[in-house]
Amino acid sequence: MEVKAYFSDIHKVIIKQLEGAGSDIHVAVAWFTDKDIFDVLCKKAQSGINISLVLVGDDINCGAGRLNFIRLENLGGKVTFLPTGSQDTPLMHHKFCVIDAKTVITGSYNWSKKARSNDENITIIRDSPEFAYKYLAVFDELCVRGGQKSTSLINAETVRRRLDMVCHLILLGDYDDVTAQVVKLKPVADEYKLSSMIELLNGGQYQEALEQIKAYLSKFTALVSIEAQEVPRLQFQLQILELRLESLSNEKAEIERCLIIFNQRHDEVLGGLIQDVLLARAEYARLMFAIKQKTVEQETIQTEAAKEEAKAAETEAEEAENTYQQYSQQHEQLQQESHVPELDEAQEKELKALYRKTCSLCHPDKVPEDKKQMAHEIFVALQEAYTSNDVKQVGKIFERVKNGDFSQTRATTLSKMDMLKAAITELKYHIAHLLNELQVLQGGQAVRVMRLAGDSEADWQRYFDGQYRLLAGELEKVKTQLRQLSDGDGDE
Repeated sequence: MEVKAYFSDIHKVIIKQLEGAGSDIHVAVAWFTDKDIFDVLCKKAQSGINISLVLVGDDINCGAGRLNFIRLENLGGKVTFLPTGSQDTPLMHHKFCVIDAKTVITGSYNWSKKARSNDENITIIRDSPEFAYKYLAVFDELCVRGGQKSTSLINAETVRRRLDMVCHLILLGDYDDVTAQVVKLKPVADEYKLSSMIELLNGGQYQEALEQIKAYLSKFTALVSIEAQEVPRLQFQLQILELRLESLSNEKAEIERCLIIFNQRHDEVLGGLIQDVLLARAEYARLMFAIKQKTVEQETIQTEAAKEEAKAAETEAEEAENTYQQYSQQHEQLQQESHVPELDEAQEKELKALYRKTCSLCHPDKVPEDKKQMAHEIFVALQEAYTSNDVKQVGKIFERVKNGDFSQTRATTLSKMDMLKAAITELKYHIAHLLNELQVLQGGQAVRVMRLAGDSEADWQRYFDGQYRLLAGELEKVKTQLRQLSDGDGDE
């Protein structure tokens, strides 16, 4: 399983995922007005990919300026419009897409033109049929709400044999094969009254499902308690939040790591030259102040204007000196710090993969309460090793935790409704806090400069070369002004 969050160029990310679809695409979004994404879906439908949409049936999707959904339907796609919402029927506000029953796109992003200019995010969960099937179950429920009916050629005898096979697979513990059978049974779930059993199987409640199947095959009716249905739902919600937290943590750590490397390279290439420019500016400001002050002292009548000019020159000189001193201290500190080693492409890939795996195992906000302190200590060490490009140390930490005490999260250990609800509330708080930190980090001057420079080492080098030329030109200009003032050729 691979989990990654995206905060920019989201429509391009979505398009890339859709273009890779090989069999089917299921989309449930409140509003869909993005023509570029729609065109991709039409192309995929034309190539034989099964496309199904569930949208809100309001003026945005159905009014003037709407997308030509009839075009998609003519290409074999299916579009279901749901009611706009009322006191009795909630508004469909989902924003997810399932691709090939193994990749899920979810987050805050509606597939609309307006969303491109909003502050949005998505998370992509790849290679996880387990999660995909649960989202597909929700998609099916939405289709039923919209009046859609599934049809299938599966007969009663086939259903009986598949259910019998599911029983054997559960007893053997072959749960991946159970999932494959569930997919084949879903089209006739309503016709043969299988919905309850399928829900249990999708929720990982295999023993409960086994009991229902046996009763079904024996012409009995099984009852499932409300809590037995609610607990798996809450566990799943908590698990999704854990993945979201993990993804955001990875995103933040990667930005911080890149920023450390960028600042190091920036100081190596430009630090000395910037220091020279600031020193020259400070010298120029001091000399300008000295000239202004001398002029005031030599004047027979000291005008207020001259005094104000001298005072302003003094202030500028002090500010220039302070700027030079502050940068010099920063530059000296960076020079004394251990430099982050450069990695080749293979090492970079290995570092990121090891970090993601380790973070998934020991994030302190995911693990049970009695393991939080230990997980926190390990996580701090992991962050330090990662931001230092220490592939070897990250590997050592991974080896330590992969078979250790963090194999289970609260989503898999909590089984009481009240405890699950409390854990969900706590995790939502941590996610909100992390999102705020990410927003501040991404909006900071340092990250903006780094992104202006580009994404690759080659981009950075071109940026540094350009900045070096500009700074060299600035230094020569200030030195020329200094010589003119010193020689008495300046305007002042």
